[in-house]
Amino acid sequence: MKRGGARVDAKVIAAASDRGFMRTAHLLELGVASKTIVRRTQPDGTWSRALPGLVFLKNRSLTPMERATAVAIYCGKDALISGRAGLALHGLGTSGSLEETFALIPEPQHRKSVSFAVVERTWRMPTAEIKSGLRVAPIVRCLCDAVRRMKNAEQCMALIASVVQRGAATVDAIMKELDAGSTRGTAMPRRVLRELAAGAHSVAEAQAQKLYARSGLPPMQHNVVVHDEQGKFLLIADNWLDDVALDWEIDSLEYHLSPAAHRATVARRERAHNAGLIVVTHLPSDIRDDPERVLSDLRARYEQAKARPRPNVTVRPRSDQAYHRSG
Repeated sequence: MKRGGARVDAKVIAAASDRGFMRTAHLLELGVASKTIVRRTQPDGTWSRALPGLVFLKNRSLTPMERATAVAIYCGKDALISGRAGLALHGLGTSGSLEETFALIPEPQHRKSVSFAVVERTWRMPTAEIKSGLRVAPIVRCLCDAVRRMKNAEQCMALIASVVQRGAATVDAIMKELDAGSTRGTAMPRRVLRELAAGAHSVAEAQAQKLYARSGLPPMQHNVVVHDEQGKFLLIADNWLDDVALDWEIDSLEYHLSPAAHRATVARRERAHNAGLIVVTHLPSDIRDDPERVLSDLRARYEQAKARPRPNVTVRPRSDQAYHRSG
């Protein structure tokens, strides 16, 4: 590649790049001719256009990390990656999280959303956290920016629940962040947060509670600690019918794949059986795909529980400070 009449060494260009990206202006400063840039960023060239004014020194699709890097460079040194892309950089993402890369920039600055870069100006720029060499918003801000843009309530519930269940944020902290920002797009996440605060700790459990409302059975208590007649801890019941000592469990394979989790589940059910509790178990797919069978199971097991003497167990509201979900 020539600078005037001299060749610009590809190694010089690579060394001057930021993780494989170069601003067009920087390439010109190095002496790369504009027509060379145009030629090399054609579909059959060796480079590609990542975003306006930004060249990727390879000709292939960008990885999620490369998209985040490109957006960070495009938006400038004050920008923060947020939303689902930010969550993924915090280690809380899923595959495809970075297809749309959301970034925050200070209100006085201007940068258009284009291609996979979604840019929002804000007066509320949070303190940056550095993840994989990129400036990223804190987890709670990333989550709130993500859910404000979501349209599907179940997906919104799944994302919030996954972050809360991993201990990365609390319902209170998420609600405070939503309250502090714009109200645009917050109606659905607020509704989801109210459901979570009421005791629905996963998408499946929220769906289970809605289905149970059709059962005609007495109201359930949620997330209670059960003790035997000696006051010894037995288990934490997600869905509990106290008049007959019945526990309804929604099994999620996601939380029972490890040997340790499996052993904890077996031990929990053995304690319940030995104490005389009735335990009804369904998978999330049962609730989604065969709700009438689930209701039939619940009614039958309730009658079974009613037919035997109620075991002498006591319950009280769960305290997250004293117990863990593994119980």
